[in-house]
Amino acid sequence: MNLVAVGRLIAERRREKGFTLRELAAAAHVGRSTLAALEAGKLNELGYEKVARISSELDLVLEPRPSALQEPLMEHRHLTEAAGRDLTKAAIEDIVIRGDISAWRGLVKAIREDPTRRIARRVRDLVNRADASDPKMLAFRRLLPQLLRVHSDSR
Repeated sequence: MNLVAVGRLIAERRREKGFTLRELAAAAHVGRSTLAALEAGKLNELGYEKVARISSELDLVLEPRPSALQEPLMEHRHLTEAAGRDLTKAAIEDIVIRGDISAWRGLVKAIREDPTRRIARRVRDLVNRADASDPKMLAFRRLLPQLLRVHSDSR
């Protein structure tokens, strides 16, 4: 997960918990403008201590892990029979970057089985905005047009 994804997660959790930018910034002892820039994905760097304080105020856990895993960190509950209902952009990013080929297959299955095409839109949006330096994201980006074309042809 990169700093942009962390910022999105922090923004989402902050809203869920009902904090304003000012309230969270004060509680975490960071500047409001720093927090706003983090949530907007406009920071290239932010110290671990600041991210840890912000995360702590929101009951988020920072978990260091290897950058390339052989398999998903956890089973993705959204790739079950109810494929797609809870498939957020953060979950899609986790599948693409940390998942293995079986996780990718599950995502493709979810895209194909989603009559609303919401998952395909979320995947396309994520891939278009994602960090282009991640090799797994680049590989998925190359496959996506073909996956979406097959999805459209099957309708």
